[in-house]
Amino acid sequence: MSSVVLKFSDFKSHGVVVMCELEDPAAKYFSPKVTERERAAFEAGIALGMVIHQFTGIPVRFPEQVKLLERVIEYAIMSQPFKKKSAVRVSIEIPSSRSPYAYTTLRSKNLDVTLTVEYGKAVVKARLHYIPELDYTLAYIEDISEKSGEVLTGEVCR
Repeated sequence: MSSVVLKFSDFKSHGVVVMCELEDPAAKYFSPKVTERERAAFEAGIALGMVIHQFTGIPVRFPEQVKLLERVIEYAIMSQPFKKKSAVRVSIEIPSSRSPYAYTTLRSKNLDVTLTVEYGKAVVKARLHYIPELDYTLAYIEDISEKSGEVLTGEVCR
């Protein structure tokens, strides 16, 4: 009897909706009562908290730094587990003075961050955004859903 090993690309090329589940070696430390949706929301919160606590306070002096900073924050988010998408926009006024002491610092209100987390079948779209009405940079869930289709693990996902 011969065996056939199908790769994820085989399914995609035939229009079949499949999801590959990454093995999570940390799952054993979470309560078995934690659902995939709750875990995805948790992972989103971790990433948004990282953005505020790691990147606020960075000195910004030159306009070209803004785009670079946006990319660096996106890469930092995507380096964390289960992140599928990130987009960062930094809105900050660059001082016009030519003084060597003329710079500003990144504040949470300068950030507009969206990210998508996928954990199992759960998908969370979260955002970090300054809300003038609250005078607060709020981290919140914009959408939470479940993917439909078969979740695959192991060799087929490689």
